[in-house]
Order: sequence, then structure tokens, then C-alpha cells
Amino acid sequence: MKTKNIFLTAISALFIFAACTEEKIIDEPGVSGKGDLVIELSPSSVITKAAAEDKGYVYATEEELNVQDCWIFVFDQKNGEYITSEYFAGDNLSEAEHDYVDNPAPNGGSQTYKKGYKVTLTGLDYGTYDFWVVANPTESNEAYKSCQSLDALKEIIEGGDSYQTAFADKANQLVKVGNKLAKFDVTTVASPIQIPLTQLAARVELKVRVDIPRLLVNGYYDYGDLGGKNGIWTKGEVENAFGKKNLKEVDVTEDMLDDVDADGKLLYTYFGHRLTIPTSVKPRVAKGIQLPPLTVKKYSRYSGYLLENITLQVDDIRIKSRLVSSAIVPEDSDSKIFSPLFDKVSTTYLFKFYTYAKDQLDISLHGNLYEAVYETSQEGEITGSWFVNDKEVNGEPQLVAYIRDNKEEIPEDEILKLEGGNGWGSNKMGLLLTNENTWTSVGEVIEGEPTQVSEKKEYSSGSVTLKPKNGFQVGNMYEASALIQSVPATGSLNIVIENIQSGGEINFGFN
Repeated sequence: MKTKNIFLTAISALFIFAACTEEKIIDEPGVSGKGDLVIELSPSSVITKAAAEDKGYVYATEEELNVQDCWIFVFDQKNGEYITSEYFAGDNLSEAEHDYVDNPAPNGGSQTYKKGYKVTLTGLDYGTYDFWVVANPTESNEAYKSCQSLDALKEIIEGGDSYQTAFADKANQLVKVGNKLAKFDVTTVASPIQIPLTQLAARVELKVRVDIPRLLVNGYYDYGDLGGKNGIWTKGEVENAFGKKNLKEVDVTEDMLDDVDADGKLLYTYFGHRLTIPTSVKPRVAKGIQLPPLTVKKYSRYSGYLLENITLQVDDIRIKSRLVSSAIVPEDSDSKIFSPLFDKVSTTYLFKFYTYAKDQLDISLHGNLYEAVYETSQEGEITGSWFVNDKEVNGEPQLVAYIRDNKEEIPEDEILKLEGGNGWGSNKMGLLLTNENTWTSVGEVIEGEPTQVSEKKEYSSGSVTLKPKNGFQVGNMYEASALIQSVPATGSLNIVIENIQSGGEINFGFN
């Protein structure tokens, strides 16, 4: 098994529970008192700061934005003594009056998100406190109810005994933790204290690209409503398709039909066939119209190996974690099988999963491998096309009559002859000459149903390690790429880890 070095510049490695500190508690005569403190949690920001090397922004998913319930703990700033704690859910946990409009949004269009949530601690004495928030706790409330110290809070273990209970069944309830030292007095009672949260789990997205060598059997271009595969139109049809004012009539000469590109390939052909104007035609000119770019679908037929029912197995996902991310919790790993997400693109498969802090993860890919013949299609655009008419005989263009009279495909080495058109009328017919060398893709590759030509065999990539430089850290997104590009005789597929990069911290602070 071949592997390459894994590259990672881990940024925003750990959420640092830090905030503004005050030099003294308000305990002087005349300023003591109590009031209702509004605390704003900010778990709903959709954008973090730019990632390393200016790779753009990291978006939290809709599920990751959610806060269903939370515990608020208040400790004395000087000695860490427990002051109070309270559980908030339902009507006691409301959305903050801060909107964020994301335009363009991750999935296109404009979307509006709530910036956060707010809760109210009633009857709190003025002072400077150490506030702790645990949002979406999965541990039973009894553990938090009995918590009477900061050390006890830090020892609580969140997560579950399986991936399902830790993440899959609670993807919209991922645990988030926040901490802030803040002053609460008569001057700040009207201003909410904002406590940013960090997601306790790291998100991992693995893209697996399959690039097994294949043989191109044949292919063709489909021009859709503009003439199908024949490319035979009337001038009126061309004018309706492109607009009469956008078309300009020109002379097409033998020299133009002989033009080649830098690779010696003809620029203008009739579906790959060379055209010529015989020397008997005087002058050696046909009438033509240069066309705007054409939307064309390219079909390609291949033979080669295909992968089917591909799945990802990730071993030893961390499914339990203390609220302090650096703590090690024993017996907290699980194995999980993942299927590709629905947004599969071409032969690239995308997998997404979560894990609590972990040095490395071992993965393997599984599925069926077989030899097949299959067709792909892809939308594209061709520039430099011409619509050229031909001389009529008995009311029919010579080349069109030739094509219609021959039921079989035109031999590959056939050179088609233009007799030379002497002008256009709205009902006059012509043919499409395209510069297929200019075809550029504008859509995704779509694979058709394959025809199986060999027995299906199970395959496995074997165990491969995902190991970022500093491990998988709290609240970070990691993007890993893998490449499958050969079919060894053993039946095991070689998988090459191309890179791992941090997409940045999934930060839920106010922007």
C-alpha cells in the first residue's frame, strides 16, 4: 500500500477559554446589590475567520448551529467557589435579537441566521464571576445538578457508548462549551454578557477520488434541440435559435476548411469529418454564418474497472470526552461505517463524520470491484462554430441528401464535399461545422448504467491512517483527500492519502 506524507497546518487548534478579566470584585459600600443578568450564547454564527493561507471561510452546518438546552454555572472569580447554576430549555432559552444575513449562502442564495440564544439569571449579586456554559449536554442532568465545583464540572464526561448516541442521532445537539470572566454591576445590568461557544467535536470531511485508468472506446456530441446528432438545420431555425440580429453571413473558403490548430487537428469539421470544396466549384466558396457559443453535451464510452457500494470504515472514533478537551477518557472508541453523502460528484465520494479530540484515526474503504463498459455525459460549451449551406440539386443540398440516403454511419475517413451554396433563404438548409477542440466542460460528469463484463469481487483498501500534525482538535474542521488509482492483482486497492488540511475552527462567536 502506498501512502504519501500527510500535510496539515492546524490552525485554531484549541478553543482557549479566555475573556476580559476585571482587577477587583465590586464589594465596596454603596455599589453592592443584585439584579437579573442576561447572558447571550453565540452558537449560531455561520462563518469563522478566514482559514490558513487565505483558503476562505468555514461554514457551520444547520445541525451544528442548533442549541436545544444548556446549563449555566457561576463561580467566584477569586477562589472558584460555586455560586449558582441553572438549567435552561424551551421558553427559558430564546433566540437573541441578532440576525446575520449570509449572501451568498453556502448552498447558494441568501439566508438569514439567528446569531445566538439568550437566557436570564435572576437575582444574581453584583460581582465579577467565572461563567461556564455547557450547551446541548448529553450527560444526564443529575450529573450537573450535583456539580458544586469547577473541578467537578470539568470531570463530567460527555458523549455516548456508540457513534449513534454520541453523534449520529444527535447531530443537531452537538455539545458546545463556553467560558468567560465578566463583571456584573449596576452599570452593566442592562447589557447582556456574551459568551462564545466552541463545539466539542471536530468535523472531518474525506473526499475519495477514484481515478482508475480506463480505455476510451468512442464518443460523440449531442447538440440537443439545435439539430440533434445530425446538425442539419434551416436558416430560419438558426435565426430562431440565436436571433437574427446576432448572425452575420460570411464566405467560407477552402482555406478556412483546411485550418488546423497547434496539434494539427482540423478546426472545423462535420462531427469529425473533413469537408472540402471541389476545384470544379467556381468560385470555391460556400455561404456561412458564424455562431455564438453552443451548449453541447459530450458523451464518452469507456471500458475499465468500476467501484460499487463504496463505504468508509473509521476505527476508534472518540465518542466520549470531558468538557476540558485535553483530558483523556479511557474506553471511549467505536468503529463506524459511513456511506457517501448525497452530493457525490462524478467519481469523487464525500464522507463526513465527527470525533472528539484524537491523535489519529484509522480508515478503510470497502465495496465491490468489477470490469464494465459504461457511458458518461457532461454538459459543455463549444466556440467557433459555423452554419454552412450547400448547393441544391432538385431542391436538396448535396451533402444533406448524401447523409439521408446512407443509412449506415459515414466511414471515418470519408471526406464530405460542399458544392458551394449561392445564398440563403429562410427555408434553405445547411449543416453545422464545429470546432470540437474548443469544447470546455460547464457541468458535472454523469455516469450512465454500466454493462458488467466480469464477476464482482469484494475489495478493501486495508487500513490507512489519518494523522494531522497536531491531531484532531476541538472545534476544528478537517478536510482530507484520498486517491484510488490502481487495481493490483491481489484485489486490494491502493489508496493514497493526498493531503489533510484544517478548514479552521468552527467558531460560534459573534462577528
